[in-house]
Amino acid sequence: MRGFRHMILLFFIGVVGRGIAQEKAPISIHNVGVSDTLISKPQLLPEVRVNQNYSRNYWRKYYRLVRKVKKVYPLAKKARVVVAEYEQEYNKYNKKRDRRRFAKGLEKALLKEYEPMIRKMKMSEGRILIRLIDREVNLTSYHIIKEFRGGFTAFIWQSVARIFRQDLKSKYDPYGEDYLIELIVQAIDRGEI
Repeated sequence: MRGFRHMILLFFIGVVGRGIAQEKAPISIHNVGVSDTLISKPQLLPEVRVNQNYSRNYWRKYYRLVRKVKKVYPLAKKARVVVAEYEQEYNKYNKKRDRRRFAKGLEKALLKEYEPMIRKMKMSEGRILIRLIDREVNLTSYHIIKEFRGGFTAFIWQSVARIFRQDLKSKYDPYGEDYLIELIVQAIDRGEI
């Protein structure tokens, strides 16, 4: 029995000793000649995408999300342009009454143009549109309504949105919940989708 313990101890010391010796061994690369150089000049490597073998159900959901993002992303980009354009004009008015009149007129014009398209949207597409508007404008939909129409109107719209399980105050999170949406938007911007 004592010999067996010594053998295990020697084996253990040999394995640990060999591991320590391998950690401390210096690694050196010698450049013998011009033809032996590993990298002649620094280069950026092309982007590599690794696709895992996901289930058929995963890919079905992914391509459904791609269709939804492709449908609402142009509206979010248009929202960025509209907010930038009309914010300057809105700020020209000094009186609160003039600002409200301008905002109501703007709301009517936008509803006339986009209401048929928005009414045909599914709730999930509306949720994606809310997130993408926050991405493009860097303001939540709630804050945009509050800025142009006032806090009470924003509260009413938020209440209506909550009835339909939406949230106008939801922030866009490209590294968390909205990671796939961000990848799809970037692919659309690059012209891949």
